[in-house]
This record gives sequence, C-alpha cells and structure tokens, in this order.
Amino acid sequence: MSDPAGSTPTETRQLIGRALIPIQFGEQVIVSILYNHDANPVHHRPDHAIQWMLGLLAAQGVGGTDGSLTNAGPEERTYTLGTRLLASQDAVVMPGVALASICYEHFIDPSELTTSISTTFTYPLLVPTKGDVVVTVEAYELPDTSAGALAGSRKIQIEAFGPSLTGGQTRLMKLDAVVFKAGTSREDVYQSVVKPQFDELSKTANKLPGMPELAHPSSISQEDRRRYNRIVEPGSESKARPITESAWQCKIPRVLTEVIDILKYNEPYQKEVKAHYAGRADEAERVAAIRRYVEKERKYNLFGDDKVAPRIEKIAALQQHLYARQHTVFDPRHFKEGAEATTAGTQILLDLHLSEMRLRRAMHRFFTCGKLKSGEAVFMGESTVMAQPLVTKELANFLCETNHAFDTLKLMEYKR
Repeated sequence: MSDPAGSTPTETRQLIGRALIPIQFGEQVIVSILYNHDANPVHHRPDHAIQWMLGLLAAQGVGGTDGSLTNAGPEERTYTLGTRLLASQDAVVMPGVALASICYEHFIDPSELTTSISTTFTYPLLVPTKGDVVVTVEAYELPDTSAGALAGSRKIQIEAFGPSLTGGQTRLMKLDAVVFKAGTSREDVYQSVVKPQFDELSKTANKLPGMPELAHPSSISQEDRRRYNRIVEPGSESKARPITESAWQCKIPRVLTEVIDILKYNEPYQKEVKAHYAGRADEAERVAAIRRYVEKERKYNLFGDDKVAPRIEKIAALQQHLYARQHTVFDPRHFKEGAEATTAGTQILLDLHLSEMRLRRAMHRFFTCGKLKSGEAVFMGESTVMAQPLVTKELANFLCETNHAFDTLKLMEYKR
C-alpha cells in the first residue's frame, strides 16, 4: 500500500499536463455499473468499505505520510487511523482501475497507439456518498532508453493523488504506458513490440491444477461510453469517442471478482491456505484476538453460546483481496477506427485464471486475456492481487476495545 520503491527520478521526466478531477459518488456508481464492477460491495456500501479499510491500517504506509505515525507499530496505527476512519462512515471505495482509465484518457488521444498499460495501486480512494473528492493528476513523458525502440514511441507516466486519512495528499496510483504517435504502422508495432510480449505472457496461460478459470463475454454499449465520456470530459456528452484500450482494461476486475469468489469455495485452494496458516504463532494470536472480540459480542447478547465457535471461524476465514497491479498489452491492429474492439456493443471473451500464488507474500497472479469471437487475442496481461485475512489481530483488538460491532461498525448495545 505504500509507494513502491524505484520511482522514476523527477529530473528525468517532462511534465505534459496536470488536471484536477472531481469524483462524485453518483458518477462513481455509473462507472462501476458501466464496467460491471458492481459484484464487489466495497465499491457501493459504506460499511463494507470501512471494514475493508480497517483491515489495511496495521500496514506501514497506509493512511498517508503523518510524521507522528512514521515509527508507529501496527497496534498504534490501527487505533489512531481506525478512529479517524470511523468518522468517515459515508465513504465508498472507487475501483482503482476505473480511476486509472479516467486519468489515462485525460492525456492520451484515442488516435495514438497504446501497446501497454501497467498500473500500480498504492492507496484506495475513499469517495463520500455526499459531496465529492478531488483527485490531482500529473502526466509525464519519460525518455525512451530501450535499445532498438521504434520511431514514434512515447513512454507516459501518470500519477494520481488524493486525500489520505491523515489529511494530507497521498499517491493513489502510478501508471506507466507505452504509446506510439498517430500514423505509426500498426503492423510494425505489433510484430516488433506486442507479439514478443504476447509470446512471453502466453507462457503463463496454463492455470494451476485444480484452480478455477472463467471465460466471460463482455461488451461496452454506446450509452455506457457516452456516460463515461461525461466523467472523462465534462460537457462532452454528445462527442463521439471510440472504445479505448483503457476502457477494456476496466472490464478485467469484474471477471477477476468472480474468480476470487469461486476461490472461497475451491477445495484445492482452501487446502493450500489452511496448510499455510496451520501451526503459525502469529495466526494463533490472531484467532485468540478474534475469540476475545466474539466473546464481547456474546456478552452483548448478539447471539447465544452455541454460536460462538461458528462466529470465530467465520470471521477468521474472511479474506481481503487488494487489487495491487494490472499489466495489459494491447494489439494496436484492433484499436483503429471502425475495428471490432473500438465499436460499441462488440463482444469480447475475457479469459482469467490463477497462474501463480505465493502465500508467504500473500501474492496471487492471474493470467488475463481478451479474445474476439474469431479467437484472436485483442489484449493479454496479468493481474496481481494481494490476499490476506480481513480481520487482523490489531483490528479484532480495536473492535473489542472500542465496542464497535464488526458487521455494522456501530457501538454495541445490550439487547433489552
């Protein structure tokens, strides 16, 4: 969640533009519906969003750069930031990849050839259900130092900043893209730049044994696109704009959400997870903290003694899936005026499956591919998702000490 190491030195970047983008809850919902991202309640329900954020607060770097928390431990961070977060009850989480698309389309014209977009999400944007929040976007061009770079190539870097829990600005995401100027030979770009990357990504196309896979038909209607334009370019509702690469990238998380939902009940996956956590001292401490919290719920007569054990098991099993990085490579031959991929209503089949997982680092890598009905790949890439327990030891202790019920995040009261 903190800014990744190795950020590009500012002196090597040339600023090409800045923008202030107001994000309103009503418009955010439109984006979510547009890209079928409504399967995840975090993006629509304030209580889910706050639960989701509370599970992150123990990590160093979450919440912004508050000097008083620089050397704070997980417990102190959770208590300090958790109190502030509970004061923001009317907030939802903006899907990061949708925000990335909005930022990208502010600076990249559809006539340019986009060959790849790689986005790292560093902090979730909290959007109030009443009012709006302003996102600051900066776009830069980087020098292309790669050997044998084709003429007309541009390396674009875009960063978005928004308010943190500590009141200051924090980086929400960093996006790196490779684009080519309009008029560049699409075939040359495909053969020299895209095809080698497709070949490399195809090596991860074999899913892990026993893990689920999904082939999901997706499309973007003209009305969807018109509404989206209104957010990207206010006042341009009537402007005709083709479906873009970044628009298709927004479709990936919806299918990814479905795959993750299946993993909750996938026996081979759950077996791996249970084996990973079995016998670990930190896991025993976490479950003990959850047990103390559940005993507090029972004390407040929220349920009977026979429900204590199932409740502990249920809360301990809840996972938080943080969409951390999206890398997608596009075939520019399919993104020209009148092509199938740029035409509203065209159906593209999205294939997603788990290709790698390293539970020690909580990392899950998913292979992603979008194909036309002919079977030809329009784009290919990988998504990185960090999966970890939703209710940490620190969160369970925080809820227990403050007497907040996990399900509602309201103060617990005795039932009369």
